[in-house]
Amino acid sequence: MYTKTNKEIYRFKIFLDQEVEKEVDVEKNVEVEKDVEVEKTRKGEDGKSEKYTETVKKKVKEKQIVKEKRTTKEKVETTFVIKQPTRRQMEEADMEFSIEMSKCVKEGILTKAMLLNKYTDAGGIMSEEDAKALSKMYGELAELQTKFTNFKLKEQDPEKFTEKQKEVYKDIADLRRTIATIETNYSSLLNHTADTRAQNKVISWYLLSLTNIEDKDGDLVSFFKGEDYEQKKENLYRLEEEENDLLGAVYDKLMAFISFWYFSVSAAEEDFQELEKDMDEGDF
Repeated sequence: MYTKTNKEIYRFKIFLDQEVEKEVDVEKNVEVEKDVEVEKTRKGEDGKSEKYTETVKKKVKEKQIVKEKRTTKEKVETTFVIKQPTRRQMEEADMEFSIEMSKCVKEGILTKAMLLNKYTDAGGIMSEEDAKALSKMYGELAELQTKFTNFKLKEQDPEKFTEKQKEVYKDIADLRRTIATIETNYSSLLNHTADTRAQNKVISWYLLSLTNIEDKDGDLVSFFKGEDYEQKKENLYRLEEEENDLLGAVYDKLMAFISFWYFSVSAAEEDFQELEKDMDEGDF
């Protein structure tokens, strides 16, 4: 059985109305074969009629409690658990980011740094000061991510990282938040850059790789079926095409939690609870 530890990013429950088949006790008149004493008449030795009883098998109806399957609608609880990625998974995610960046650049899609340099030189909707600041931060973030990936981590749990590793971990989170704040003002300009596409690919990779559900025995099983990212992605597409009710109920929350974790890194459970509350109340 899986034990809730700091190897989880966050766990939450989804309640969904579903048709459930259950066995219920029903009282019914049932026809059964029983031994029944029947009174009969016969002639005795003296020629006179006499009555006697005889036990015979006879079908009779009697009330019995029987099991029947009934389909009813009820709220079914599903526990979702977003697991903490292992070092191997973080390295694979970083590799996915690099591959997607390289692919986009080859296809002629500008990186954010390239786009900002272009607007700095030519002028445009972004101020030169913001463009230079963002360009510098993108460079710093790339260096920090490379540095963090190259750490030979002995522990997969962020709480057991060395002080130096924790510092880099925190710097990445702080820098991501700062970049996100500035980018909000220029989202239409930056949404179609190589960086954004690579970032979305990584978030999708984490979504498919870290999402689990808790089974009846308390064990965690992957929500998206498949041996690797491509197979899990195909499973996601299939669930979408089938209009899977559970996926429809949970997808937005999963994306919000994974994105929040990705950009915050060190967010506490209370932060996720507050985010979930805002989503449930329609404030997100």
